[in-house]
Amino acid sequence: MNPGNPFEIDEYLRRQELSAHDYGQFKQRLGRELPDDQVLLVRFGDHQPLFAKRFLDPTLDQAAVAERILARDPRYFTTYYAIEGVNFRPLDLSSALDTLDAPYLPLVVMEGAGVPLDATFVEQKRILNRCHGLFYLCAGGAEARRFNRLLIDAGLIQGL
Repeated sequence: MNPGNPFEIDEYLRRQELSAHDYGQFKQRLGRELPDDQVLLVRFGDHQPLFAKRFLDPTLDQAAVAERILARDPRYFTTYYAIEGVNFRPLDLSSALDTLDAPYLPLVVMEGAGVPLDATFVEQKRILNRCHGLFYLCAGGAEARRFNRLLIDAGLIQGL
């Protein structure tokens, strides 16, 4: 039955349904095949589907949508992430904020897994707390530039 959606939306929904089904089976298989192991799973959307921008505010024309995207309207960039375990309960999710820029995801994963943070991730957590989950747009980009400079000066980023 077609609920009246354009093909691209029906196809997106079909793929989401397949993905949810396959993910559930994957978790069950992990539980069966690794009954004594603890597994931390992380899922995230790296972007919204291309059609989403047309439905966020259908009254806007292409130029207005482009303006909103250039102005970094979070509705055009927000997606999801989820952390859960199989035979494991994440240990520390204090950095798993409702709004979280992608560069913080490794920090959240390490804390969830109970991995001790090295100095670079301790500094990144300070930025996360100061910037409430924003990275690139915090303080007009100054925090990201400062952090990247620290990584370069420490020799962790080379060849620039």
